Amino acid sequence: MNTITVTGVAKVQEPRGALWAAKAAIALWQLLVRKRRERAVVDEMAHEIARVRALARHHMATDPGFASDLLAAADRHEAAQRAER
Repeated sequence: MNTITVTGVAKVQEPRGALWAAKAAIALWQLLVRKRRERAVVDEMAHEIARVRALARHHMATDPGFASDLLAAADRHEAAQRAER
């Protein structure tokens, strides 16, 4: 004689709250990463502007026209950066 045992498994509902929380956590993480990258770009641009102004100060005594052009370019770049924010 052969015996077969069949077990029925009850269907488990999907944990909707956990899925929503995971999606919210991922969205928050992506937002923070995006803001950090934007901040790094802004910091890099500010550093470049400072370097151009330092170069202008270096050339002020020998070539004031070139130095003033560099300062004007740095000012325009800084104004454009502020306008983007």
